[in-house]
Amino acid sequence: MLVCAMGDVHGDQYLDLLKEGRDKLGACDLVLLAGDVTDTNDLEIYGQVLGTLRELTDAEILAVFGNEEYDSSHLEYRERFRIVFLEEESKDLRFDDLKVKVVGTTGSLDRPTWWQRTNVPDIWVRYKERLSKTSSLLEKGDADVMVLLMHYAPTYATLEGEKPSSFPEMGSLAFEGLVLERRPDLALHAHAHRGRRKAALVKRQRSLEDYSAKGSEVMVHNVSLPVVGRPTFFEIKGEESGVSVREL
Repeated sequence: MLVCAMGDVHGDQYLDLLKEGRDKLGACDLVLLAGDVTDTNDLEIYGQVLGTLRELTDAEILAVFGNEEYDSSHLEYRERFRIVFLEEESKDLRFDDLKVKVVGTTGSLDRPTWWQRTNVPDIWVRYKERLSKTSSLLEKGDADVMVLLMHYAPTYATLEGEKPSSFPEMGSLAFEGLVLERRPDLALHAHAHRGRRKAALVKRQRSLEDYSAKGSEVMVHNVSLPVVGRPTFFEIKGEESGVSVREL
């Protein structure tokens, strides 16, 4: 199974970087959009980006909203574009023998931005609810592969390169704890244009069980186009020992 992930197209600004994946996009089984596909809530530009993407692939597309896709227009995005948007929602998919569960959310911030604090009175409540709802969705069940798709970073580790004083307004340590607890097979985000491409999260060893636990790392990937320079591709394969996820 071949998965393509990207975020921060920002309309025309980074559209050429999307096209850098043309050689692999045609073979993709699933495309994941990590938000900020457009700029300043421009639905026309969002549609143009999707049109370009559709010229390169006929794979199913799942998306989360970024901060550039305004809350007030989310219903219009859903009605206008024939892709699946996930707002603290999950989607179960099957590719050959693989059962894949994708959990999607914009995510939350440790410190809402000035604009959010000024214009969204219940922003703290919203962020707390997003964390709780996402946690309940990250139950693997009978899925072979669980994917977490976000816009905001679920850790500060992939924000290195941005101003440290801005980290709380770009990501969430609360979500980092959730990622370490629920351990998705693939955790993706965007939003950080000058961050790191990926980072390994490691659970703190607090008990003998923690010390003896195997596979303690959880990889988080920043799929922002300005960071990677192209879409990011992952190969997911079923093996005798389980399922492997490999970045290409």
